[in-house]
Amino acid sequence: MDERHLDEEKRMIISQALWDLTLSPEEFMGIIEGRIVRKWPDRGFCIARFLESVNWFDVTRVIPPGDICRLWEEAKKHVRSRSIKVGMDFACRILQ
Repeated sequence: MDERHLDEEKRMIISQALWDLTLSPEEFMGIIEGRIVRKWPDRGFCIARFLESVNWFDVTRVIPPGDICRLWEEAKKHVRSRSIKVGMDFACRILQ
């Protein structure tokens, strides 16, 4: 994934997932994109948090669906919502 410029709309979308994390939207995306490596939160957790906190259509304004699917296996273990797990498994089967 290429580094992305975060305009105000993307920053606001990402901020919905940061309510209890001390990360900037840029740091959060850096973790997801693999440019920043942390023990906590790790990339899988950040993808899961994004999917659980933000509407799918807004998520895809920030991260292309194909990129989300490439990271899905890493994130799946962190997702608590059964409906998100089922939906993401389905979406990734269709998109691949």
